[in-house]
Amino acid sequence: MKLGLSSYSFRPLMENGSMQIEDVFAWLEAHGAEHLEIATLSVAPPGADMSYELRDDAEMLGRIRAASGKAGIPVSGICIGANFIGTDPADRRAQIDRVKGYVDLCSDMEVGFLRHDVVHWGNRSADTPEFEREFAGIAEACHEIASHAHSRGVTTSVEDHGFFMNSSERIKRLLHAVGLPSFKLTVDVGNFLCVDEDPLMGTRASIAHASVVHFKDFYVRRNEPGPGWLKTYGGQFIRGSVFGYGDLETHAIAEAVVASGYDGFVSLEYEGNEPTLFGCETGLNNIRRILAEVKR
Repeated sequence: MKLGLSSYSFRPLMENGSMQIEDVFAWLEAHGAEHLEIATLSVAPPGADMSYELRDDAEMLGRIRAASGKAGIPVSGICIGANFIGTDPADRRAQIDRVKGYVDLCSDMEVGFLRHDVVHWGNRSADTPEFEREFAGIAEACHEIASHAHSRGVTTSVEDHGFFMNSSERIKRLLHAVGLPSFKLTVDVGNFLCVDEDPLMGTRASIAHASVVHFKDFYVRRNEPGPGWLKTYGGQFIRGSVFGYGDLETHAIAEAVVASGYDGFVSLEYEGNEPTLFGCETGLNNIRRILAEVKR
């Protein structure tokens, strides 16, 4: 496995200007990381994260290429939002073509993996009737994009992300409906909690289909502790933590990933309230230590 981080982990420092993309690559090099996964919203100018398009930002793309080359740290993948439901046909077509444009960007940058959403992250209207009504159209869009990705040597994926297209059952259903080898899963070991699925069970159920794996950890509470906690679909409350500090069964999850034979990119995605660089460094070291322990 190649261990690295998502650029999302550094988002607070990139937003306040204390780190630039060049600093992120330098930090990775100094801490022995092996790759960076780019979440496009994390490199957006302040206030523009939801409308920002990395593919149109030639200056930032040049900086990423230069910093990657200088540090010897490759870009493993790109993560973008997308929405294929609740829009008119012209908007839906524009969304599909936009994602295909990111496939082309990945190919041009020699980046092998693109993760795209299929609905807005915060869409909580995930009851079964709506899901069933929208599923065929989502699968059709993903199939078109993955077919294009195959022609460009890129693997696309959907992640257990948000509330609508989440749970191991739903993401695997989409995987099988698309039915192409160029379409897989970005398995985020913690995000299953957003829909109250046990993270260990969700990881075990989906890891065989992973193209990229995200390691993260959460604190989990039954009752609302106060501000700053995300309410899950079923009414629990979660907050990001340093990997290894939270309530996930991190050893068992790492053991499940190792036992599956997965040997690709692993990205730490830190989103806790502890200081950013402390969370990144400690989490990365904990992943190394836990993986070494479970491999013995």
